[in-house]
Amino acid sequence: MLKRIGAEEGGEFKAVASGTLPSGKPVVVNADGTVSVVSSSTFTQAVGSAAVFESATIIYPFAAFDTTNNKVLIVYTDDGNSSFGTAVVGTINTSDNSISFGTPVVFASTSVRDSSLAFSPENNKFLVVYEDLNSTSGKAIVATVSGTTVSFGTAAVFDNTDISNPAIVYNEGSGGVGFFVIAYKDQGNSGHGKAVVVSILANGTPNVYTPATFAAVETTPFPSSAAYDSSSQKTIIAYRDDANSNSGTAIVATRSTGSLTFGSEVTFQNSTTQEISTVYDSTNNKIVIAYQDYSNTAAAAIVGTVSGTSISFGTKVTFNSINTSKISAAFDTDAGKVVISYPKSNSSNQGTFIVGTVSGTSISFGSEVVFETGAINTTFVSTAYCSTIGKIVFAYRDNDNSNYGTAIVLQNAYTSNNITSENYIGMSRGVVNATSLTQTIGSAVTFEDADTKYTVATFDSVNNKVIIAYRDNGNGGYLTAIVGTVSGTSISFGTPVVAASNSSTYLGIAFNANAGKCVISYKNASTTYGLAIVGTVSGTSISFGTAAIFNSADTENIIAGYDAASQNVVIAYQDKGNSSYGTAIVAVISGTSVSFGSEVVFQSTNSNPRSIVYDSGSSKIIIGYRKYDSWMRGFGVVGTVSGNSISFGTPVRFDTHNTSGYDIEYISLTYDSNANKTLFTYRGNSQNGQINVATVSGTSISFGTVVTFHAANTQEILSFYDPDAQLHGIAYEDAANTPDFEYVTATISGTSATISSPTAISSNIGSSQMTMGATYDTNANKGVLAYQILSPDSRGTARVIQNASTTITRGQVTNGQAASMDIIGSVSDNQIGLTIGQQYFVQTDGTIGTTAATPSVLAGTAISATELVVKT
Repeated sequence: MLKRIGAEEGGEFKAVASGTLPSGKPVVVNADGTVSVVSSSTFTQAVGSAAVFESATIIYPFAAFDTTNNKVLIVYTDDGNSSFGTAVVGTINTSDNSISFGTPVVFASTSVRDSSLAFSPENNKFLVVYEDLNSTSGKAIVATVSGTTVSFGTAAVFDNTDISNPAIVYNEGSGGVGFFVIAYKDQGNSGHGKAVVVSILANGTPNVYTPATFAAVETTPFPSSAAYDSSSQKTIIAYRDDANSNSGTAIVATRSTGSLTFGSEVTFQNSTTQEISTVYDSTNNKIVIAYQDYSNTAAAAIVGTVSGTSISFGTKVTFNSINTSKISAAFDTDAGKVVISYPKSNSSNQGTFIVGTVSGTSISFGSEVVFETGAINTTFVSTAYCSTIGKIVFAYRDNDNSNYGTAIVLQNAYTSNNITSENYIGMSRGVVNATSLTQTIGSAVTFEDADTKYTVATFDSVNNKVIIAYRDNGNGGYLTAIVGTVSGTSISFGTPVVAASNSSTYLGIAFNANAGKCVISYKNASTTYGLAIVGTVSGTSISFGTAAIFNSADTENIIAGYDAASQNVVIAYQDKGNSSYGTAIVAVISGTSVSFGSEVVFQSTNSNPRSIVYDSGSSKIIIGYRKYDSWMRGFGVVGTVSGNSISFGTPVRFDTHNTSGYDIEYISLTYDSNANKTLFTYRGNSQNGQINVATVSGTSISFGTVVTFHAANTQEILSFYDPDAQLHGIAYEDAANTPDFEYVTATISGTSATISSPTAISSNIGSSQMTMGATYDTNANKGVLAYQILSPDSRGTARVIQNASTTITRGQVTNGQAASMDIIGSVSDNQIGLTIGQQYFVQTDGTIGTTAATPSVLAGTAISATELVVKT
């Protein structure tokens, strides 16, 4: 029920606000009757730190989540304690993706194998199943979590013959009774496949029904090879049919209270199949089976569709081209993705996961990500989804740490929207004012009274300072840096600080927001090696640690960017010691020091990296570079960082001109967080200044239509993205005219962009290459250009740019207070810039626009520039 506070004439309703409610925004009704502004939340992929839950050798860990207490329960065989069945409760810290554990509790003082468990929200309890090796029987026991510990009832036998590989799945409940289906191999009966219903009664005790045979031949289920399809209310059991060439097989089970009936067996893999894990994709109402395609030395997944008492399958998709053991899958309902974990056999069993997206009857995958990077690392991996907190937990044996039981938490990447096709109620009332700012270019400010080259700039968001690094030709070509403070449309500087007392070229810079420090990469002109150094801002000065070598060979065309997902810096460069290949490496800050992962080639031909940017929408790094192919052509490539390693997709050319006789040059990349696109700016065909919009999907990149922003010889291009004005600022040298320094803005629309008229900045810019840098000050909301000015002495110069924009100030209602809304049929009269007669749709970011979003929700129709008839 809507938590109304009152009603007034004119279609105004009041309700309790959940969260801050700005004026003039679309409003939705929440499940608890409160109202909120329409919003979306973006989560980037992040892996927490590993935590030990058992300081002894363990095997067969299996994890599940308690949705009532928000706890993880892991069961396992404790080889350090007579192979007893043991359990431990884990608590996830959602802010940093860490996990901590209580004290392990023994649930079976006997030798245990193949334990697994599932949670009943009907009873707020787990049912744990296991093979009791001493009595060679299958047993089930009820577990209750309280705080950071767990207690157990009395075990019940569900099959008193020799069983193995029990797989358990919750099968809904009612009246305080939760039902589970357990599938297993009945080794006491020729290995037949059996299943049994076990319920947890309202008093917390297990109730075992009569087992039923689903395959009267030798079969092998696996501990996570059963799943419950809630849309069809069926249980799907996947298993290896040992009597049919070990083929991968599935069968649909229907439960009626404590009895089970089965459909026909369906083969999904006509060859030896191992390590089967089955999950239900509740977003697409599909079954996904991940398995080891043993005969083809690969790991694969296949999508199944349940219809009645049968299941049909699409075409298998290989996600790892080697034999992969101990596969475990879970479905992330927040992200709408399948997460599969496994020890990566060709990488010394490194703990690895991969994310899959179901579409129709197929599934596609992103890049593999290593979550545990030891030399011979993980076995017995189990994957569990923690639904109420939106996290994945991997539980595993860490072979690099004395075979200890270990767990680690994954935050998947996704965007969450709170609007549905039905919960929009109207527009929030209150005062809304708009203030327009005109484009203003500040005066030139000198930061170095000497010849400067290779100038680069970044913004320190911790100290709200601009950092400019450059080669000081007035001081031996030393690597030098200076700190700038933006005020209005001006900038002031501290004193220059030498970072490296040697001749330095090919500078790159990136600010690590997590460490609160910058990394400057450069070439030592004497040794020709590639080095990096950490800089720390304090007030208006900067200090440096000790430089470290990242490439012990001739290194040129060095660039650097920050990957927010891994919280590390990526350095890309031309490795002249390796045939001039385009190469990248991850730089990890520790204190004032920097260390590196392994070098990775992204282009195995003569290549010049030119610009790098982070795509926050896909949590990927994008590199723009030139590849020598008779002439220099322009390419983009997508990089995925995991820890201190990086992998790449396939490079794609972004310039479309096919005639020889020109080189791509002056490439500058800027990411548009509003459009979720990256703008490639460069000198292209006929030396014109051009742009192309890039879209990232997984590890692939595609480009739109080339747009010319300056139809003449264009040099020294630099750019920045202004998130406040939602446009890209592009400065460049008009080499065909004097030269002049000019400025335009680009606004992305779809896969193209519109360009403003140029504004003159200066007629005294230098014409030497590699002399310009740009950044955006998110504190002052201004762009900063750093460059070399030709007159009078090639000095280092900076300017501040305020882009034209409209700042909207909104009144707001705070959390828990009374919020007023204009509902259906009334007029919301606090809008700005509407077009009369135009329909407007609710956007997922809380704005309104003329194009329908997903879901499509009509906000209303404009009757003036400030008035919207709500939802008509």
